[in-house]
Amino acid sequence: MFRNCCYDRQNEVNNTFNAENMDVDMNIDMQNTQMGGMVPPMGGGMQNPIIEPMQERVVNRTIVHEVPHVCPMRTKIVNHHIFKHTYQPSYSCCEENVCSEVQCGSCCNFR
Repeated sequence: MFRNCCYDRQNEVNNTFNAENMDVDMNIDMQNTQMGGMVPPMGGGMQNPIIEPMQERVVNRTIVHEVPHVCPMRTKIVNHHIFKHTYQPSYSCCEENVCSEVQCGSCCNFR
């Protein structure tokens, strides 16, 4: 995510530098306002600062983020209906009429 290097500058000293056949143009601006604008010879006075290699400080932070989650919960009610069948007698009465005929003879018997 992050690079640990903040600069891509090479800080190596090369003692075998050869400047033959090279055109080098140096512009050194040395000013000393205390000496009335005159640059004294080597030995005293103000010089341009030497820039040291970059030092890096690492600060580790821990940041807590509260992320709310909704957990839906439902209550389901199951109704169990039990049908218990009971039997009880219901008495009733009926009547039947049976007719029968008795033949005691015929009219011919009375002569």
